[in-house]
Amino acid sequence: MRSKLTPRFMLLAALCICLTSGELWFKNALAYNLGQIVFTSTRDGNHEIYVMDSTGKNQKRLTDHPAGGSQPSWSPDGKKIAFTSRRNGGNIQIFVMDSDGQNPIRLTDEVWDQDPDWSPDGQKIAFTGYRNVGLRGEAWNKDIYVMDADGQNRKQLTRIAGNNSNPSWSPDGQRIAFVNAGWGWGAEIYVMDNNGENSKRLTQGAGSKRGPSWSPDGQSIAYLLSSRVSVMHSDGKNPRKLTDGPYDFNPTWSPDSEMIAYESWRRKDSVSEIHLMTADGKHIKKLSRPPERGDWDPDWINPAARAVSQADSRITMWGRLKKLVPTLR
Repeated sequence: MRSKLTPRFMLLAALCICLTSGELWFKNALAYNLGQIVFTSTRDGNHEIYVMDSTGKNQKRLTDHPAGGSQPSWSPDGKKIAFTSRRNGGNIQIFVMDSDGQNPIRLTDEVWDQDPDWSPDGQKIAFTGYRNVGLRGEAWNKDIYVMDADGQNRKQLTRIAGNNSNPSWSPDGQRIAFVNAGWGWGAEIYVMDNNGENSKRLTQGAGSKRGPSWSPDGQSIAYLLSSRVSVMHSDGKNPRKLTDGPYDFNPTWSPDSEMIAYESWRRKDSVSEIHLMTADGKHIKKLSRPPERGDWDPDWINPAARAVSQADSRITMWGRLKKLVPTLR
């Protein structure tokens, strides 16, 4: 008796073929715009903020100021970008501007503030603050602070010994990952509640760990291990290295948690370029190609994808697969 293949079975078979052909999937994904990546570049001779599609196309300069700008961070709705700059004189401070680069507003006015990261609801910004004297009496101590999105109600969160920096919110807004670097010991990744309580160390072993970036699905944290992009479960388990460097920095996740953008120097004397790779590190492609100077500090946004709840993420994934692979339509 001749068996009949149902439409559902054929779709599932096509889906399996697509998912097992990682290289083909990655090639197709690179051709399909999955949002925008904001980044810093010195391609025009000054540190300025740029934006491009996730395909690398439509690169556009957003800031133009003698004091420059860096460390851009998207608001969850994609309408604002927080960044750091020395404009207005003095040390580095945090600013926010519209997504087209207009209407920059200064948010902080302390000794030195950097590393802005928006809460998932867009109501707060966590950041690293340098202060002349910390609560423990150390000069130029670094700690994690939080403030309202308009710069009001600043509050110190970290209370553990050492310098604390690089905050990254969990997608549910309940926790913040950060780096703790002490005097006499290496830098490690910690996590705390969004009010600064219950700090817990996630990483162990040799090598300094920096730059945590929480995946949008909440399952993983990308970070740097001795200038190599690595990833671990959000509870610190199953750490694994994804890149071989020699100089890789600032990982940021695609909105669907399937790819990671990061900056990379292929050689010590080369310029920094933005690269993309699959979340397992198996497929890597250069995205930006600055002619002489470097691109770095990538941050990825797709407001439409973030508007879909984690429970409905499978719907978003299925819809994108149908666009990527004609046989699934």
